[in-house]
Amino acid sequence: MSESTNGYYLDYFSGGVPPLSYFEIRVNDVRLLSGQQQKDDEEEGLNFRTELCIIGLAAYFEAFCKDQFAAIVNIAPQTLSRFATMRDCKLPVKSLLHALPDMSHKLGFLIAEEYDFGTAKCINSLFSDLLKLSPFSQAEMERYAKFLNDRNLLVHHGGVYTLKYATQHFSPDEVKSLINMHSLTVQHSDVEDWAEFLLSVAIKTAKASAKALLQFAADNNIVFDNKAKAAINSLNSK
Repeated sequence: MSESTNGYYLDYFSGGVPPLSYFEIRVNDVRLLSGQQQKDDEEEGLNFRTELCIIGLAAYFEAFCKDQFAAIVNIAPQTLSRFATMRDCKLPVKSLLHALPDMSHKLGFLIAEEYDFGTAKCINSLFSDLLKLSPFSQAEMERYAKFLNDRNLLVHHGGVYTLKYATQHFSPDEVKSLINMHSLTVQHSDVEDWAEFLLSVAIKTAKASAKALLQFAADNNIVFDNKAKAAINSLNSK
C-alpha cells in the first residue's frame, strides 16, 4: 500500500476511525455492559446499567450520523455545492481559523457541528441535501422516534412516566395511576433490540454513502485519489 493510502486516509474520520467501525465498537461495548446487568438482575433486580445503555446507544448513534456526514464532506467537498443550494450554510470565522492549515480534511467536521442530528427527520434532511440519501425509511423514522422518547424520558425525567409519555404509550385507564409514580423498565432484551435496529440503520447508511459518493463522482467527472478511494472503501466496512 502506498504512502498516500497507508493510514493517511484516516484523517478524514473523527478520531481517525471510520464512523461505522467506531459505532460497532461502541454498540458491542453497550451490549457487554447490558449483558453484565442481565447477570446481576438475577441476583439484585437492578436496572441502572440498562438505562445507561439506552442513553449511550442514543449518543453513539447521533455521533455516527454526524461523523458520517462529516466524512462525506471531508472526502468530497464538492458535495457542498448541492448542500449550499438547499440551505444557508455558514461557518464562523474562528472555526475556519482553527481548522487551518488542515482544511483539506477538516471542513466536514466544522460543517457538521453547525447542524442538529437529533431526530430522524433532521438526519434525513441533512443527508438528502448533501448527497440525496435518506438513512431512515418512514417505518424506521417512527421506530426511532419511539427510541428517542424512551431515551428522553430517562435523560430528562429519570425514567419516571410523565403525562405526555404515558398518554402516548398507555390506555386512558392506566395513565392516572402511572404518571409521576412508576418508571420505564429497561431490560437486556430492550437494549439488544435497539442496538440491532440502530446498527442496521448505520450499516445501511454507510453502504449507501459509499455508493452515492462514487455515483456523485461519476456524474460530476470527479477523479478520487488513492487516499479518497481508501476512505470511501472504509466507510462501509466494519
